[in-house]
Amino acid sequence: MNRMERLKVLAEPLRLRVVALLNAQELCAAELQGILGMAQSTFAGHMAQLKRVGLVGVRRVGGQVVYSAATLDDAALAALITSEPLDEADRFALDRVVASRTGDAAETLDADFLPGRNWEGLAHLLLRLLPPLRIADLGVGSGELTRLLASSHPEARIIAIDLEPEVLRDLGSNVEPRCGDLAEPPLTPGEVDLALYSQSLHCVADPLLALKNLHAKLAPGARVAVLDLAPHTHAWVQGKLGHKHLGFSDLGGLLEQAGFHHVSCDVVHRDRRSPAFTTLLAVGTR
Repeated sequence: MNRMERLKVLAEPLRLRVVALLNAQELCAAELQGILGMAQSTFAGHMAQLKRVGLVGVRRVGGQVVYSAATLDDAALAALITSEPLDEADRFALDRVVASRTGDAAETLDADFLPGRNWEGLAHLLLRLLPPLRIADLGVGSGELTRLLASSHPEARIIAIDLEPEVLRDLGSNVEPRCGDLAEPPLTPGEVDLALYSQSLHCVADPLLALKNLHAKLAPGARVAVLDLAPHTHAWVQGKLGHKHLGFSDLGGLLEQAGFHHVSCDVVHRDRRSPAFTTLLAVGTR
């Protein structure tokens, strides 16, 4: 791999930060994403670039994706990368991750913890009660939601849409990948029953225009569901994670302005730990 191409990838400070973390410790995707405080779609895009130029290694351990620093044949570049120090915040976060692997797990559990209760299990349960659907997943990110939809309902048809070709690979036999802009999704009018924006609408420059364009592609009776953030003051997400909006003050109102009916919008999650984001779910019908 050309050194200049690798240096271009590393010119993004966040990617250099990822490499520094992996030089210090092999990390699974959830651990790395947690340290970076990064949305799935943004995380997947940066990791795709690092993998493309051979700066990180990837392996699967059970159901987990594990990342490590790649062994480079370019000694000068390797020396440059390994000399990059971790900043204090990343070192602290990394130490906590490593300590949590070996410490007494019971000491870190919330008061309402229940063994076996997790969102993936509940999602599988609910999805299997639904009839087969034609679903558009707008913004694939790490692919967790897409794979969950595909594996829970093998008879469903999933159209996965993202700008990054790398994240559209190996999503499932019943998943059709389409590379395209979330603001103007490459859908044929009437071909899906449900369209999902899961933590991706905040990365679209003009969310209202995107929802209007989606509305035009849906058949009467089709639904849209948007999971996104309530208003917040964490401006760092724009530089570090590529967010274009600091949450939405009236997510339901956006759906109504785009032409959707029977709109509902509710708080579905509040983070207990800093930075304590609040997640909204807005649903509407074409």
